[in-house]
Amino acid sequence: MGEGQVLTQAFNQWASRPKDERYGSLADLHQAVVGYRAQAREAREVPWTSLRAEARDGDIVVVGKQGTPATMTNWSFGQLSKAAGAPPSYLEGLSAELAVENLNYGLAGIGGQRTTKLLLHTGAEDGSEFKVRAFTGKDYARIWNSDITSRLIRLTEQNPQWQPAPAAFDGSRGLYASDHDMFAFMVDSNRRIFEKAPGGGLGRGFFVSNSEVGAKSFWVLTFLYEYCCGNHRVWGAQGVRELRIRHAGNADERAFAELEVELKNYADSSAQDDEAKVQQARRTVLGRDKDEVLDKIFGLRVPVLSRKLIGEGYDRAELHSDWYGDPKTVWGLAGGLTEVARDMAHADKRVEVERAAGKVMQIAF
Repeated sequence: MGEGQVLTQAFNQWASRPKDERYGSLADLHQAVVGYRAQAREAREVPWTSLRAEARDGDIVVVGKQGTPATMTNWSFGQLSKAAGAPPSYLEGLSAELAVENLNYGLAGIGGQRTTKLLLHTGAEDGSEFKVRAFTGKDYARIWNSDITSRLIRLTEQNPQWQPAPAAFDGSRGLYASDHDMFAFMVDSNRRIFEKAPGGGLGRGFFVSNSEVGAKSFWVLTFLYEYCCGNHRVWGAQGVRELRIRHAGNADERAFAELEVELKNYADSSAQDDEAKVQQARRTVLGRDKDEVLDKIFGLRVPVLSRKLIGEGYDRAELHSDWYGDPKTVWGLAGGLTEVARDMAHADKRVEVERAAGKVMQIAF
């Protein structure tokens, strides 16, 4: 079993995304990223020295050999600045004319053999003919966000129990996309592990994210969880597994193969094993009463677990025995300790107690 983690990745998305990056269904999310791809055009093996920056009407554009200007996103401007050796935060404080001088000086100093791969957006919404969404290395292997969303749609068609996360306070479903990345929070709440146990057992969930412009790797996080808040914090996560694939080589093929294999194994073959572990933790009794339980756990000499803290965990488990079951069991006490940890103000202390709850859980195995 895991350590009852609190996963905040989906909460961070919910808390930071503007309204126009939130989607209420997989179909809407897919349509948005398909739209980005439909207007995308790749230019490969472009020498850095063939590019120059220009100031036009107070803005900075980039111009190639053909003399056609292209605007930039905040992300691509940062990539260009990094290539030129000029920090974006420094350039943003300059006038467009001075920033252009710094950029062109840096671009001119790049070796003549070095090239970049451009991702251009045609018919840009700002009225320009082109917008550069990304300057990436020549070996960059693009994984298109639309390929990921199409597979998520196929997953829900083949396995209808998988759906976007329950609606958050504002109706968000954990589905986000912008001109540089996408994120999806999916759950299988109908087939809960050990669903007849007190508290309703554990549901399955996963996060998947990607950037087709080089902002992040392809990433999947699978987990079991107790419940999800209205702000998409995931509580009581167990069995957390992470997969990352860098955008290099045959990244797209590997990403989709791994995604499908990971989710199939996770959804189909792990249920009995996980349920058996939960049952074992619920059956393992630590003592005949509270004092015996405290004596046994304190005797483990886990640094963070004082007798007082163990007692608080026991009391919390007893208070919520409808969820955790018997507080004298491994499952009950570990759940109570994890809940105590959740209320701690300092993240470092919270993580220490969550890990200690994991050590208690190990007694059952």
